[in-house]
Amino acid sequence: MQGHTADQKTTVTGTGEEKAVRSVERAFSILMCFTLDEDELTLMDIARKMHLPTTTVSRMVNTLVGLGFLEKSPGKTYSLGANLYYLGAVARNHFKLQKIVYPYMKQVRDTTKEAVSLYVLDGDARVCYEHVESLLSMRCVVRVGDRFPLWAGAAGKCLLAYADPELVDRELEKAKPITPTTIISREAFLADLDMIRKKGHAISYGEREEGITSIAVPIFHPKNKVTTVFSVAGPSVRFTDEIVEELLPVVKKMTEEISKCLSYR
Repeated sequence: MQGHTADQKTTVTGTGEEKAVRSVERAFSILMCFTLDEDELTLMDIARKMHLPTTTVSRMVNTLVGLGFLEKSPGKTYSLGANLYYLGAVARNHFKLQKIVYPYMKQVRDTTKEAVSLYVLDGDARVCYEHVESLLSMRCVVRVGDRFPLWAGAAGKCLLAYADPELVDRELEKAKPITPTTIISREAFLADLDMIRKKGHAISYGEREEGITSIAVPIFHPKNKVTTVFSVAGPSVRFTDEIVEELLPVVKKMTEEISKCLSYR
């Protein structure tokens, strides 16, 4: 959900068409500077994220304010505007993946009472596109839009298991201990990815957050590509191996149905 923050596609060649494309790319890059944790930014903040001069960013920011895509506060900070809220509501209402997957997510949550999430591969991270909260007081807290590393946790490993080797190599270079069970050994990690492909699911025992067990099952796209996973997580004292073993076949059947509904398989 968090996008590019610099000019990464279009170079200046002088033609009017290319300059127009560059302006559009910059405008969207400005909007993608805002995150759940940084929902208000100063002009300097945006310029720093964009790696552009403040004067250049200022003109575009003022245009976006005029169009209603950004709002300026009396304290001279900026936030996303009302028009984006409206477009987000329209997109959510017609987002096929969410509309198809959500009922399955709610069904699993209601049965297990544990948190259920839909994660999508976005560059070098997994992003939560949908989340159904646990019904219990001790729960995993995840927000739609949260970004997590690919090299820690069941959902990240599940995405990497079907990813290009180059991405796997880049992520393994970043791996570092978050908890005592985080897998940082290249040999052990690659063996785990191989096992995920053979079994068709990933399991994490506190690899990203101590005391949390999570499972992830891939949703297959054309040519067996995987950029989306269905994940369930809960406290290890409650989300036991016995429950996991009973739940996995159910979730796998659901992901098969989801793939068929999406015409992915």
